[in-house]
Amino acid sequence: MDTGAKKLWEPVNEYKEKSTMNQFLNYVNTNNHTNINSYKELWEWSVKNPEIFWGALADFSGLNLGEYSSILSGNNVNARWFEGAMVNYADRVYRMRDMEKAAIISYNEEGKEQVITYHGLWQKVSSLAAYFQNNGIAAGDTVCAYIGNIPEAVIAFLATASIGAIWSSCSPDFGIKGVIERFSQISPKVLVVSPEYSYNGKLYDRTENAIKILKSLPEVRIAITTGNKEIHNFTKMISIPDSNGDFMPVKVEFSHPLWILYSSGTTGKPKAIVHGHGGILLEHLKVIMLHMNIRENSVFTWATTTGWMMWNVLVSGLLAGSTIFLYDGSLSYPDTGILWKLSEKYGITHLGVSAAYIGALMDSGIKIKDQYQLDKLEFIGSTGSPLSPAAFEFVYKHIKGNVWLSSLSGGTDLCSAICLGSPTLPVYSGMLQCRGLGAHVEALDPDGKPVVNEKGELAIMDPMPDMPVFFWNDPDKTRYYESYYDYYPGIWRHGDYISIDDEGRVIIYGRSDAILNRNGIRIGTGEIYSSLNGIEMVDDSIVIGYTDSRKIYRIALFVVLKGNTELDDNLVRAIKSKIRDDLSPRHVPDYIFQAPSVPYTLNGKKMEVPVRRILEGELPEHILNRDSVKNPDSLDYYVAIGKTIF
Repeated sequence: MDTGAKKLWEPVNEYKEKSTMNQFLNYVNTNNHTNINSYKELWEWSVKNPEIFWGALADFSGLNLGEYSSILSGNNVNARWFEGAMVNYADRVYRMRDMEKAAIISYNEEGKEQVITYHGLWQKVSSLAAYFQNNGIAAGDTVCAYIGNIPEAVIAFLATASIGAIWSSCSPDFGIKGVIERFSQISPKVLVVSPEYSYNGKLYDRTENAIKILKSLPEVRIAITTGNKEIHNFTKMISIPDSNGDFMPVKVEFSHPLWILYSSGTTGKPKAIVHGHGGILLEHLKVIMLHMNIRENSVFTWATTTGWMMWNVLVSGLLAGSTIFLYDGSLSYPDTGILWKLSEKYGITHLGVSAAYIGALMDSGIKIKDQYQLDKLEFIGSTGSPLSPAAFEFVYKHIKGNVWLSSLSGGTDLCSAICLGSPTLPVYSGMLQCRGLGAHVEALDPDGKPVVNEKGELAIMDPMPDMPVFFWNDPDKTRYYESYYDYYPGIWRHGDYISIDDEGRVIIYGRSDAILNRNGIRIGTGEIYSSLNGIEMVDDSIVIGYTDSRKIYRIALFVVLKGNTELDDNLVRAIKSKIRDDLSPRHVPDYIFQAPSVPYTLNGKKMEVPVRRILEGELPEHILNRDSVKNPDSLDYYVAIGKTIF
């Protein structure tokens, strides 16, 4: 398959040889008597020898697991890793507690800067952890946070992890309903809230939201605010030293729950996805140290909120001893240059953004290369949606010509990237450099057979330690199995269309299911439909995420209105406002259209995936049998509208 991709960057020999990826390759050869000479060979070795690979990674990264009986046992669905090993995610930070270098630098729209050293960070973490313990919070309890991308979020997470409690967070731009649907499932005993935040120059007061959320969570014992509001004050808590001054993280089993992330909520309440301490430690050490080449002298940031899994990845920059940079605010305030101004000022070496953000930069006409000195910037990461070839070229033409651009693809389910980059490989436009080490990713045809240079379903053939340990309230793993292993029995189906070339480079074509994916935030269509139920004039609706001809991801909402109601500007504003208030700004569609009807299958399901493919230019007769459509004439409208918006 000739993609016509252009080679845009190749690492110089010195960068390649000094990279942590190359050091790991040499470590493998030395300790396993192998003769691996390329990334492709290293990947093949890692997926053919998973136990040796993950064991070698643990040793190489200095992860002290103690004694364990086996590295891997069980099948794909019930894999058990490092049985008997005792770990704690926060132990990595504890081990660096005497370092006076910056652990966190934070900055917000109001220009407030805060610098916290590793020593200072651990003092604050241990104080809060001791407070939790003194008030009866223990391993296995849940701690939820409705909080911005601020140092208090990192401190609260590490304090939670250090005592074996379980973390979960939503950003304060989430609506009340979205937060309650998530947190109420896991019965938190602690709630941490940011009562206000600033975005795009406007201050948002979330006090009333926080009170309503608190009232919906009857098991909460401790409520903490990060500002000056009443309840308990965060600043006071992290200022109280633990009584003995020698707090250490509690060691827990390898699979002990670390945090809970959430599925999109397509078919009901968002599923609560539980990841374990050991699996996340191993996977994030791999991604951070090897695939991103983040080191102790790196300054790492990702433009994210606490409601996106990239926040969890950003915090894991601490595992490598780097400085993480937290920015809480809009990327266009006071202008589109804010992120680059901060990158210049703070010497950011590793910068992550969404593909949509790069698309917005392209539209803005900004010439970053001419306006900012980005000498220290060596890595730009992009995720959330596929990055178009034109966007790749824009980065090299208008941002920095000799930067390593790494497009990544993974997901909330794994809290990681499975197709990503390597500092030892060249960059080609529109392509991800490689499949991650230990990630046996293949493109499968409808019969479940791997294909090369052809489109197929992204599948993970073998277990990985960062796969969920379970879903909350799913004791027999029924929902877990149905979510990933039903389509190809026993094989993880991820929900993306991809192709893999002969060299292992990957192209992501987008979602193969109906889940919306805006800037990496997975959005269930059911959440939007639920919100629309409160609008009397809306009789029916269908919401579609699609990629337009410019490779920009859009969300279009089609509404069927009651009686003779017409879709005017007032109703459009009302719909957008309702969705924003109920859910979040990211749920608000780009376009709203009045449609005559919504296509349904014979068994009454909205035909979201076929409509998406129609909007992207495919003909109905090529993708479905009209006899399977309850109201086949309804498709004609979407064919016509697709020609105007595509």
